[in-house]
Amino acid sequence: MSFSWKMNGKQKKITGGVVAILLIAMAFRVVTERAFLAQASIAGAFMTLTPEESDGTVTLTGRYLPPPYGFAKEKLISYFGEQIGLQVDGDIREVSYEGRVEYVYEREAAEAHSVVKVVYLTEMKEYYLCAEITLWGKHAVSVAEFREVMLGAARKTGLEEVSTTLELCGIYSGEIPLSKKDELTNHLLKELYAQPVYENRENTEYTVYAYTGAEEEYIVVEKKKINVQVAIYYDRGRNQTEVVLASPIGLR
Repeated sequence: MSFSWKMNGKQKKITGGVVAILLIAMAFRVVTERAFLAQASIAGAFMTLTPEESDGTVTLTGRYLPPPYGFAKEKLISYFGEQIGLQVDGDIREVSYEGRVEYVYEREAAEAHSVVKVVYLTEMKEYYLCAEITLWGKHAVSVAEFREVMLGAARKTGLEEVSTTLELCGIYSGEIPLSKKDELTNHLLKELYAQPVYENRENTEYTVYAYTGAEEEYIVVEKKKINVQVAIYYDRGRNQTEVVLASPIGLR
């Protein structure tokens, strides 16, 4: 025995209306989420914290393909420095290590430390340009803006395989209890609309890796995307706790 059921005209209209409402709700949710993601940022999330001290570091690395007629490392460093607003007016030192030679320009200011260098890998015969900018105090979060400036400079310089790292660190007196670490971490992840991927929420080695659509760059670990890291360290010697928010992962 078989049964068949057909909707009448009124039922079809009601069903169609429900489907339309659900589609509109889904579309509104997607648009809203995208709007919030567009406003979320590492710097914005960090600014919601209240550390006693703070610093920020941005790094950039890109492969440089020299022209057939060769190039001057000093001119490359000076040109890149000019593009990011760094005046290269001091000595560029040459340092040799096993497997590589570095041409380094370093500059220290009141609340900033800058390094631009060309790295030559002797065995692979490849050149890389690396830059690192660190800012302290109230200007720490400005390194997020520096990342965009450095990416623009990398394009003008013709760098390939470019990658960046952004790290913001807040310092608190004393040792933060585990409950406070969870509170700070959950707050930062919420601000970034980030979902945890790997978590190690222990007092001694507190690190959470997550992914958010608010950040373009990411790395892939075991087929999972990661572009946010929250790490909390306690320095017993200084009796202070460091809360680090980094993308895609920190420098430590």
